[in-house]
Amino acid sequence: MKEQAFSLCDGRQLGYCVVGDGEPVLYFHGTAGSRLEVLLLEDLAFGGGLRLVGVDRCGFGLSSFRSGQSVGGFAGDVACLVRGLGFKRVGVLGWSGGGVFALGFGALFPELVSRMVVVGAPALPFDVAVAHNSGFARFAVKFPWVGLLALMRMRRQVLRANADVDGFLVSKAGKRLLSGLCRADAQFFSDRRWASLLFVSMAEAFRQGNQSVKAVLQEHMLFVKPWDVPLARIPRGKVVVWQGAEDTTCRVDNAFRLARAVPGAQVEVFDGKGHFVMFEFLVKLAGLLRG
Repeated sequence: MKEQAFSLCDGRQLGYCVVGDGEPVLYFHGTAGSRLEVLLLEDLAFGGGLRLVGVDRCGFGLSSFRSGQSVGGFAGDVACLVRGLGFKRVGVLGWSGGGVFALGFGALFPELVSRMVVVGAPALPFDVAVAHNSGFARFAVKFPWVGLLALMRMRRQVLRANADVDGFLVSKAGKRLLSGLCRADAQFFSDRRWASLLFVSMAEAFRQGNQSVKAVLQEHMLFVKPWDVPLARIPRGKVVVWQGAEDTTCRVDNAFRLARAVPGAQVEVFDGKGHFVMFEFLVKLAGLLRG
């Protein structure tokens, strides 16, 4: 179930992973994550009566690389998958960078979406200068070769972390990672099972080596541009936006910008919580996704 791939009409593959057995919910993973992020949400799937379908974006995990990736282009790929799996309508959950693609899918294929929750999602164009408290990010996006070098280094760190989570978290790189997080997010890494699954998903994101590095950079460059899909086409009241007030990866202002762009979107900001807020409220999240 973790290694499944769907063939698109142009010969490309979409990797996907299914967890649970209930109402179908498409899961759009973070940047850089993979379909295996749904393994972090097993309690949501089995406890909430949901069938979560995590989908690798182009160049991540098992999905074929595609130059010139766009929000709208990936939405079309996902629509083919939904129909190919025999689903008439699905719930949608998007976390972090995945929220961008979840909203794009909802805008272009509203007839396939029953309800949607996006968590810690950027509003485009995204100010990468404040993401992760790093001013280096904007420089890297402006000069792609610098971004490639930075992401190649990130890939090595992710693979190292995946091989030895405890060793990585006490290393200089691990301590630097934790220091950039709010207290609530840093606490998540004290749960080694959770941390291990997160790094498994991130390592899978870089499965294709240099192609995956290019895909991650391409996605970051996409995020600093305006939307290429009309969010106003999303039916009113279909979207709920969750946001941790202390999120240092995607600042709280993004939630309110999304609310202004998406008709009738409901926003809930969680005080004292960060980027991983959805993992703390799984029962409530299941209720929203079941409708």
